[in-house]
Amino acid sequence: MKAATMKAATMKAAIAMASLSTVMATAAATTIDSTHRILESNAPDSTTTCPTSLLDESTVDACLTWQKSESSKYNCTADSYLSSLTPGKYAGLTANYLSFNTEQAFPHFPERAEMLTRCTGGTIIFSEASDIAVDPITDIGSADAVGAEIYDAYVMIYSFTREASSLGLLETLNERIRENTVNLQYEDMFPKVRNMGEYRKDGKTNIDLLMADGDFFTPVIRIDLLERDGLPMPHTWDDLVEIARFYNGTDLNDDGESHDDWGFCIYPRTGSGFNDAWIPELMYSTWATTDQTRGIQEGFLFDEETLDPNIGTGFEKAMNYWKDLWPLSADACITSTFVEGRCAIGIAPPGCWKSVFVNTDEGGVAWRDRTNGDWGPVLRDENGEALWRPTFKDGTYAEPYRLKPFGSLEVIDRETDTLVECGPNTCPKGEKIKPSNELPEDDRANRLVDSPHVGKWINRVPFYWSGGYGQGIRKSANSEVKDLMFEFFSYVNSPITSVDDIVMPSWLDDWRYSQLASYERNYQKGGWNYDSWNEHQRVMKYALSNDVNSALTLQLPGVLMYTRDVMLDQFQKYVSGESDMETVKEETIKGWNEATLVYGKINQLDSYRATLGLNELSTYQKCTLHRQEMDAIDPAICKEATDNSTTIIIVLCSLVGAGILALVLSFFYKRYKSFQAIKKAHEQLMESTLNEATRCLQQLDYPLHLIRADEFVNDKQLTQHEVMRNSHRLTVLDNIKDVDAFVLAGKHVVFFSHQWTAFNHPDPGNLQYNFMVSALRELAKEKGWNEDLKDIFVWVDYSCIPQANASVQNLAIRSLAVYASSATYFIVCAPDTHHTDLNDVCDLSTYQRRMWCRAEQVCHSLRNGTGGMFLAKGKPGAFEFSPVQSDLFTESLRVFHGELTCCRCEHKGMEMCDRQSLVVPILGLYGELLRAAHDGFKTGGDVSAVNAFLSEVQKHQDDVFPEKFNRVMWRKNKRVVEEVVLFGDLIERMRERIKKGTMFVAGERGFGTESTKSSDFLRHGKNDFIRHGSLPEEAEGNGKGEDVA
Repeated sequence: MKAATMKAATMKAAIAMASLSTVMATAAATTIDSTHRILESNAPDSTTTCPTSLLDESTVDACLTWQKSESSKYNCTADSYLSSLTPGKYAGLTANYLSFNTEQAFPHFPERAEMLTRCTGGTIIFSEASDIAVDPITDIGSADAVGAEIYDAYVMIYSFTREASSLGLLETLNERIRENTVNLQYEDMFPKVRNMGEYRKDGKTNIDLLMADGDFFTPVIRIDLLERDGLPMPHTWDDLVEIARFYNGTDLNDDGESHDDWGFCIYPRTGSGFNDAWIPELMYSTWATTDQTRGIQEGFLFDEETLDPNIGTGFEKAMNYWKDLWPLSADACITSTFVEGRCAIGIAPPGCWKSVFVNTDEGGVAWRDRTNGDWGPVLRDENGEALWRPTFKDGTYAEPYRLKPFGSLEVIDRETDTLVECGPNTCPKGEKIKPSNELPEDDRANRLVDSPHVGKWINRVPFYWSGGYGQGIRKSANSEVKDLMFEFFSYVNSPITSVDDIVMPSWLDDWRYSQLASYERNYQKGGWNYDSWNEHQRVMKYALSNDVNSALTLQLPGVLMYTRDVMLDQFQKYVSGESDMETVKEETIKGWNEATLVYGKINQLDSYRATLGLNELSTYQKCTLHRQEMDAIDPAICKEATDNSTTIIIVLCSLVGAGILALVLSFFYKRYKSFQAIKKAHEQLMESTLNEATRCLQQLDYPLHLIRADEFVNDKQLTQHEVMRNSHRLTVLDNIKDVDAFVLAGKHVVFFSHQWTAFNHPDPGNLQYNFMVSALRELAKEKGWNEDLKDIFVWVDYSCIPQANASVQNLAIRSLAVYASSATYFIVCAPDTHHTDLNDVCDLSTYQRRMWCRAEQVCHSLRNGTGGMFLAKGKPGAFEFSPVQSDLFTESLRVFHGELTCCRCEHKGMEMCDRQSLVVPILGLYGELLRAAHDGFKTGGDVSAVNAFLSEVQKHQDDVFPEKFNRVMWRKNKRVVEEVVLFGDLIERMRERIKKGTMFVAGERGFGTESTKSSDFLRHGKNDFIRHGSLPEEAEGNGKGEDVA
């Protein structure tokens, strides 16, 4: 084999030399062009590399001259994305791209495409769809028709891709995204925006659309009117109706006219062209607030198993709201009604409001010159000041206020279809309505009177309507053209370009954290004032975050039949008084069921579940619930199961008649074999769990990210991980060895443990951050460290764990035990403050009730003891810093009795409880502690500290390591309470392993990660606690049992 390889290499070299000889022989007579041709036909490796060591000087000069002329054809200097590409990468390629209303919707796309062409040589030809819902599908293809396949890629709205996704006609982008992580930074996109482009198929989540639009219905209100009239901020749909009625037909802009002033402005509304089809989605957004309480996977339009329409009390309530609102409303987007101040409150996608907040002649709320049309420039006096703008009582300009989506104080009990009060159990993703004086200092709503709903729970559901735009690639397109189009998608999507592009007039709404990271970076340049940006980014981050109870619009194949042909017709008849509610409900159910039959009920059921992120039902479930439809597809599918059952019954009857004794003996034999198999499987599971517990502390599933303390102090606030990462301000340690070396080099790692004081931000009031800074300085002073803090590195969850990408975030959470135990110092930060969403007091007692807070303490203390643990608490202006006391640790030991958000949500859409995910790391840490004591005993070391620690743990063993717990789950829309094994007998098994000296598992590279004779597992995060009696002489240090510190 080796000889053959050498022979091949020799032949290749000979051919190369012969080729180069040809070049050299003709060099004297060549011009630049002829050199180009010779190199192209003869050079062994590349026409763009001149082999200077092998060619004569004149040929090399010609070659270099040619190279320079080639590279000058391309310009990749416009930005850092383009500069990362190879010039001429797509030279000669042409892609056909089907866009939609590009001039208004995406005016920057053609310019970006031209810049990409100048760099790579690839050409993108834009064509315009007349109907964005229909034209892309006509070209891609469907279940009924082969596509024309004229275009290679498309701009699409997410609700119209599902048939193409189910048929596999769109290119799945997962691998492409993975390969372009540096420029694309997919994890920087809001989680719910990513959800819009995903489709669940064959047990996998495929990314079929690269989304570029965070589109949901957003309310905006004239806050000056509320202040003037002593009215509170509206929160519910009832509040909205009341305010719309109060202001409708009154003079709202001081022009002396009231006939064209409206209480409510909306988009879409009749007259909005293509988007008229989506008018029912306004009603959907209301319907969701009563019928969906537990997140996207619950859905609200259909039953997720039977596909029966959920047309009931919630639907009726939503329709009644819109019957009240419709006559009070005008258009909010395609006319100047709102920007002229003739509307009190509005609901529209965020993009519709851009002109309201851009304070130029084209934007802002003011009187306008209508000489040349409806949307003229702002009317100004001789000094250039606007003749009229809405103002507060103090005379300052009252920018319209952007608020969270409206919600409901009552939600549907699905078992009874009745409304029940919203609360922590019925609305696990709900929030408490706060009084004005508890709003953030920079929230302008704090100037308003309190809502009568203060203290009540509300269920808000940001609704992602059909306007959400993404980009998809036809799977059957030429592979190189697909590469070009994905490069273009990535280029316009990347934060490198989109942070600036997002503030331009377009139909696109923020879809990335980085686009909202800094007011000065883009929005100030785009003409927004600070208040409008601040309120905009606050609502966007809330509505598009991972944990919010958001809802997706209907996305089934044939969606227009459901929404336009059936629902729009019934909606218009009802709001006009032409039809009554019972008729509307009957006709909607009938129409939706007929649409389902057209596309096939099983296909639609699979698609509906896929859009919610659920797997398909099993064949058995489908045959049980949908036998008629399954037989229509293939009678053999369910018949086989029935025949098998019939055969079993006949055989059993024959056996009974022939001899019951044989049956009984067989039964008991099978039971015995089954018992043995279950017992074996249980043993394997227990051994596997013990092995994983030992292994998990020897590796990082996700690197440890740290912030240098001096930079942390200068940030003035907790900064999101993605922002820190993109600005290259994180220190990254990839494995345990890196952590060891880092600590041994004299670096101090400080782990901050704290509770979040809002659902979507850890510290909206900045109080915890200020306490953290004070704690760092106190610790440095106490330890005698340099005041510049440059040798101290901070770990805090918001900055050091990914926030945007749930999959990567889970990897980091799995490493949390190692993070906490590897820290040299641990600080509990628990000042007295308020939870801004729940209106609850947050202090040390509430911190101690949280399971994850307890887990972090235990993970650190089980490996390091409590010698390096401190407590930062107190009130604003009264900072207290002290070592932790033993009673705090005793309470923390009861980790698994702590409070969890997943339990509050009753695990809807989840496979397991977070308690179960902590069993392995806690078990592993306990095993280390046991072995430290055991090793110290064998070698005669001092194990008093370890034994004292173990004794405290063992006193409370049932609380520290509960064998079982009761878990609440939801299955088939029913609440189920079940007993689940937690630790079982794992503690006893771990003790036996330690006694027998068999605490060994195979490492990832085929060698042991620990042995019974070494204590290397204690090599990181160590302090006096683990030094005492845990390191035998032959282990670490100088060979005398002393530590190298």
